[in-house]
Amino acid sequence: MSRRAVLITLAVGMPISGGLGWLASEWMLPTPRPAPGSRSSGLGAPMGSPFALTEHTGRQVTDATYAGKVRLVFFGFTHCPDICPTGLGYMADAMDGLTPAEAARVQPLFISVDAGRDTPELLAGYVAAFHPRLVGLSGTEPEVAQAARAFGTLYAKVPTGGDSYVMDHSASIYLIGADGRLQGFLDTHEPPATAIGKIRLALASAPDA
Repeated sequence: MSRRAVLITLAVGMPISGGLGWLASEWMLPTPRPAPGSRSSGLGAPMGSPFALTEHTGRQVTDATYAGKVRLVFFGFTHCPDICPTGLGYMADAMDGLTPAEAARVQPLFISVDAGRDTPELLAGYVAAFHPRLVGLSGTEPEVAQAARAFGTLYAKVPTGGDSYVMDHSASIYLIGADGRLQGFLDTHEPPATAIGKIRLALASAPDA
């Protein structure tokens, strides 16, 4: 099955909520607004530290686990009907456009903001639909909140009736350099070739380039 077919299947299969609180333009912001108490989101600033989460394999990790690699970081949740499949599919297309040697130096990360539902087991099946190098990360509510603060991203739980809910979240894709500093953002409105160029610039500035 093609990735496009997988994305359509995921989008159709997820419950569509009428309770999404932000305007569509807010969902698709290419850059985040820093959360209160978060680090600066200025280019070249340290970004994404500290955090401690669990990989979809069950391994306990921290931000230091991925030090030395260029990172693509997206926050979302597995029950997301459209924004997450779009963002993760875009990341996967960018990864596919790199050479094998380049891709080996890049770590794409999907951090779940849905601590109540997104277990490592659920994330394992979800990320496998997008790219073999994509790592899903989850944690307790305090752990997820700390990770969000580290990146200056925003999210909120939105009840939709009964025990049901969705998660409002930013659609930003962070491009973090091998030195842990913000290099920029990938924008799904741009062609994948643009994202590939941004990643290659980050790779070129890495210490082992």
